Amino acid sequence: MDPKNETSPNAADNQMLNPNAENEDLTLPLESIQPRRVSLHKRSASDSLAFVKEPNWLAPSSSAQGRLLGGAAGSSSASHMDPKKLKRLIANRASAQKSRLRRVEYVDKLEKKAEFLEATVSLVSPRVTSERKKRMMLLKENAELKQRIEFYDKLLEKQDAEYKALKEERDLLSFTNLLIQEGI
Repeated sequence: MDPKNETSPNAADNQMLNPNAENEDLTLPLESIQPRRVSLHKRSASDSLAFVKEPNWLAPSSSAQGRLLGGAAGSSSASHMDPKKLKRLIANRASAQKSRLRRVEYVDKLEKKAEFLEATVSLVSPRVTSERKKRMMLLKENAELKQRIEFYDKLLEKQDAEYKALKEERDLLSFTNLLIQEGI
């Protein structure tokens, strides 16, 4: 298909992206130009050219103003527009473009941060797994040591009871031995 004969909104956008392109098909009204991306908000006719990659229209000449308005440089729509409205229109477009650029930069920054964090997770993940295994081994060893302590506590109680019983028996035997020696 011949790009000069295209009448789609994308053709007008492509020509606006390239300031050196021929101005034959730039006579489309602003209402007929559709945005290239879907947005949650409706765009006004003044935002229809907001997808221009290079903001060449920040300081437009009179012919550039005509192109921004969707007509040729000497179009009647530019002459009917109030200069204040035209200035506000251009300022709004510049502000919208800056806002979109800031949003794109912010999204890029978040994507880079996400990639960095994913890389960090992939580096730390094996270490976390290793530390979890060590922790499980230490918990198992701790449980075994607690069982041994409990066993030795019971053994100590048993031996203390035997010691007391033997001591009482010894005292009783020594007392009876003393009584036998005294002849009572």
